Amino acid sequence: MRMTKQRKAIIDLFGQNDNQALNADMIHNMLGNEEMNLSTVYRNMDKLTELGLVQRIIINTVAYYCLANSTHRHFMLCTNCKKLIPIHCFLKKMLPALEEENDFSITSHDMTILGLCHTCKNIAG
Repeated sequence: MRMTKQRKAIIDLFGQNDNQALNADMIHNMLGNEEMNLSTVYRNMDKLTELGLVQRIIINTVAYYCLANSTHRHFMLCTNCKKLIPIHCFLKKMLPALEEENDFSITSHDMTILGLCHTCKNIAG
């Protein structure tokens, strides 16, 4: 794979943001129009995902991305401000029992918890 200027800018962006999960619009806005247009962001995210450098996570029908070398995690999504809060995966310990009980081979899993973040909860309450 050729590491283009645009791909490097995207990878660097994740590093600068503590590998926060970002969607294509967020990446585009953070990089700015002068760096690349939105369709270029989408093409690069598809390529980086295909190459295994970036992990795609679908949350509420929106694709978010983070570097693939990060630890497996899930997210809480604030339904008001759309803030994503990463949480550790506590499902790993349950997966072997689920596989055995259901004669099923689990290849991946995903979970998103919806609610209100601390700020939005205090505004609403």
